[in-house]
Amino acid sequence: MNDAVFSQPNTYDKHHTLPLPAGYLGLHFSYTVPCELRRIDKESPIRDETVEHVGRLAFHLSIPNKIDIDGALDHKTVTSLLSQYPNIPDRKLMFKNKNDPLFVSDDNPPQGLVTTTVLPTGPIHASFRSSRGIFKTYNRIYVVSSKMKFEFPVGHFVSKLIIPNLFELEGGLQTPDMLLQTLNHFWGVPNRKIVFQKEFPRGGVSTKILLPKGPTGILFYSDFEDKSGLPVVSTVLVESSAWQLNVPVDHTIKKVIIPNEITIERMGRRTVERVMEDYSEVEGRIIVLQEFRRDIPKTGATITITLPTGPLGIVLASLGDCLWIKRVKADSQLLYKIPAGYCVESFVIPGELELMGIEEVLSATYLSQILNDSSHISDRVLVLQQNKKDVRKRCNGTRFERELV
Repeated sequence: MNDAVFSQPNTYDKHHTLPLPAGYLGLHFSYTVPCELRRIDKESPIRDETVEHVGRLAFHLSIPNKIDIDGALDHKTVTSLLSQYPNIPDRKLMFKNKNDPLFVSDDNPPQGLVTTTVLPTGPIHASFRSSRGIFKTYNRIYVVSSKMKFEFPVGHFVSKLIIPNLFELEGGLQTPDMLLQTLNHFWGVPNRKIVFQKEFPRGGVSTKILLPKGPTGILFYSDFEDKSGLPVVSTVLVESSAWQLNVPVDHTIKKVIIPNEITIERMGRRTVERVMEDYSEVEGRIIVLQEFRRDIPKTGATITITLPTGPLGIVLASLGDCLWIKRVKADSQLLYKIPAGYCVESFVIPGELELMGIEEVLSATYLSQILNDSSHISDRVLVLQQNKKDVRKRCNGTRFERELV
């Protein structure tokens, strides 16, 4: 005990990761929340690499293929899980310094825990219940009981369900039947995950689905009362790929992603149907559906397109604080992919150049010259907005965040 290392003050403000080998660790934590790494046994096999973390606060624990927990970790959670899974290699603890804003102050209470649990194939051993609100759509699922109290934290809400490489469901799941029906549908898929959070999930259900090649078996309609004309799933054909993926009926298509080609957001039914058909043989197409129309921003459409090499065959125009696609030539590679009249928001050459907003794009002449000069470069990305008012500007040096398609 006399040779143990005790906590020391530190002044850095960054994340610190400590890889944990299988077996005995010899780490000791405080009983405060979040818990502090207080000391290390002399016999610890990771003593030398752990000394720098003494005095820091634990905020993330990862047990591969079992559980990840984020937030202000307590002594019991950390020590119990490390003891429960002692022989799993590549476990990790992450720390922050005591002065990090994530942690305790009168104005900034501790962050609620977020738990990601990896499920085995077959049934799960936990009980769920739905909260009871005035309106059914505001009900949310939470854990009532489980023998695995860390993997299924009692009282915490289900915020996300992940079926790897197939399906993600996030947001306001309303009934245990909805959760269990989805889990049962994919019962044989390994590494299914449920994400739990202490806070009440807001908004309706958002579903992200990875589609295989070929026809989807999805039929759409447009709500005549919705002027945007966004497509709503009307029918999913039995035994189709969409049926096998549990695509929900009466949910609205918010986004379609065609890898390395194009992403469209908030576009009408006919456009979505055409894009799905034109790229039916592309592997890895993704659709994002929203349960409630109110959860989709009432902005215009957005197109993010990966530009081909060679001449593009588009004519740009600019006036004042706006730059737009004036015309798409009949022999253009982008014919039927981008419409005339859309405004340019940004242009990116990954790792080389990033222009955002009219302040950086400057003019039609300037951007046209850059497009011509870079015509031999692949994976260039152009982002277009339907409405001028939706064109974003760079704020505080932020970098381009649109999905590269």
